[in-house]
Amino acid sequence: MKKYSVIFFIKQSLNGLFMNSIMSITSIFILTSCLILTGCTALLLLNTNLNLEQLDTLNKIVFFIDRAYESDEEVARIMDEIRSLPNTDNIKLITKEENLEIWKAKYGASSGVLEDSELFDRVIKDNPLHDTIEIEYKNINDVSTLDYQLRSIKGMYKVNNQVKIAETIKNIKNIVMYVLFGFLIILFVIAVFIIINTVRLTVHSRKNEIIIMRYIGATNFFILFPFLLEGIIIGIVSSIIAFFIQAYIYGRAVEAIVNMESGLEFMAFSKINIMLFVAFLLTGVLCGFFGSLISSRKYLKA
Repeated sequence: MKKYSVIFFIKQSLNGLFMNSIMSITSIFILTSCLILTGCTALLLLNTNLNLEQLDTLNKIVFFIDRAYESDEEVARIMDEIRSLPNTDNIKLITKEENLEIWKAKYGASSGVLEDSELFDRVIKDNPLHDTIEIEYKNINDVSTLDYQLRSIKGMYKVNNQVKIAETIKNIKNIVMYVLFGFLIILFVIAVFIIINTVRLTVHSRKNEIIIMRYIGATNFFILFPFLLEGIIIGIVSSIIAFFIQAYIYGRAVEAIVNMESGLEFMAFSKINIMLFVAFLLTGVLCGFFGSLISSRKYLKA
């Protein structure tokens, strides 16, 4: 049998798609639906992770410097030791004078607390407050280690780091991410199974065509290749449709939630559009290819 060009096989594939338009449209519709559903779950996973990561910054490690170590040299030493720790990020020194101003703003005459009391006057005069250092950490997973390291620094008076709160946030974050990721995997497997079986039905509806070509002497490659191209074309068309529908759905959903002033953050679609399109394209093409391959090989046996 003479050699045929790729253009010939593409024409044959397109002709087969149009001749079996109902099954082709069905396959495209199901594949597109599965891709959109999987994409929505993936975007939910990404944005959930983005917002849960913001919780990490809510916790700061705060410690007070002992009065015996409030000289400029000792404070500088303590700050240097803190900076040398690997899990520290932003470090802020709040002097006792600044703390007093904060205390006055909170408990002053305008607050109605301790108004005109001797205790308030004595605090203003003697300023029993301490210099404070606030540390933002980089990794919530290592906050316990950082807590131990800070407690080992000479001159520490007291630590208020809410380690238990940080660890609780970390555990909640891990549980949510595991659940969403597990759901994404299950959904992906189901989608692939549905897509392959849909393509299989498309090929099955044309089994007589395959059998006739087989009996008149057509090679397996000549029979199989157009079906593989049909599956790939279905995957490409479905991926493009799913991508644009997904972009529209994501944009409208983000706009609606932002208008509710929920305070949630969302990943810009422009940052993930290429990754999402490639994922859609690979999934669609591979499902169409293997769906056609698995289905059509059944009828190639003599």
